[in-house]
Amino acid sequence: MVQSDSEKQAAFSLIELLVVVSVIGLLMSILVPSLSKARQQARGVKCLAQLRVLGQGITMYAMENRDVLVPGRLPKIDDCHWQKDVAGGLKYRPTFLAVMGAQVGIPAFDDPKTCRTETDMFGEPGDRQNYSNPIFVCPQVSSWTDERNGSYGYNYQFLGNSRLRDSDDIESFKNWPIVATRIRSPSGTVAVADCMGTAASYPPGERGVYVNNSRDEFRFGNEGFNLDPPRVDPENGEMASLSQRHRTAADTRHRNRANVLFVDTHAEALTLKKLGYQTLPDGSIGFDGNNTLWSGNGRNVVWTEDP
Repeated sequence: MVQSDSEKQAAFSLIELLVVVSVIGLLMSILVPSLSKARQQARGVKCLAQLRVLGQGITMYAMENRDVLVPGRLPKIDDCHWQKDVAGGLKYRPTFLAVMGAQVGIPAFDDPKTCRTETDMFGEPGDRQNYSNPIFVCPQVSSWTDERNGSYGYNYQFLGNSRLRDSDDIESFKNWPIVATRIRSPSGTVAVADCMGTAASYPPGERGVYVNNSRDEFRFGNEGFNLDPPRVDPENGEMASLSQRHRTAADTRHRNRANVLFVDTHAEALTLKKLGYQTLPDGSIGFDGNNTLWSGNGRNVVWTEDP
């Protein structure tokens, strides 16, 4: 059967098909990175919103506790102490996040445990439970659910270092309770921020991927709930890692910026430089940064000095 002229004209030639495919490929190469950036930006906005909501817990906790700021995490006395009532029940050594969440009525755990030796409904030990509500986890790193290896870290050195000076004295807290009025610059004092954990002590190429419940100091997220300030004293002071060899730092996971919540509960995205961190030539984070945005009084002092 012979094709009519109109049927011949309706057919596409090979060259025309190749042109169409090339155009589609070009459009995809333009659109895919843009869509990726848009998704990253959306996650960054969501992260900021989460910090603002949780941040209300700082103010509410202070109002209900004689103007005291939340502790970083209450110390380990034994397998069942300290305990604190959070949304959902008593919890063994809850972090600042769980305490803040409880103040705004958001439970951090579906099955909070009262002892380290207990195992929750998901098979996690009482001191290493995973956050059940996504608001406690930065959406850019949604798998960082471990309460110890968390995605958000607290300025515990200046706002709530509740580690003990004397293990025999269960209330010999190193720098807690901190009265809110002691913070002379609440709008200029970091409270909570995205944290990369002790991986900060390593060059970028040597940082390992996050692993839930890991204690590897080179991995992202290790000791993430403790956020060290830019300037630390590895000889006479302390850092998140009790080995005194590794420090934590803010994580610029949102397009080279870290999301930061301040004591006055406003939140914004800042670079490591703006936060005062010292980046060494190999990309690791040094010890001699600037603590102006961390000390509570706008001075660049080390954590061991009274702010």
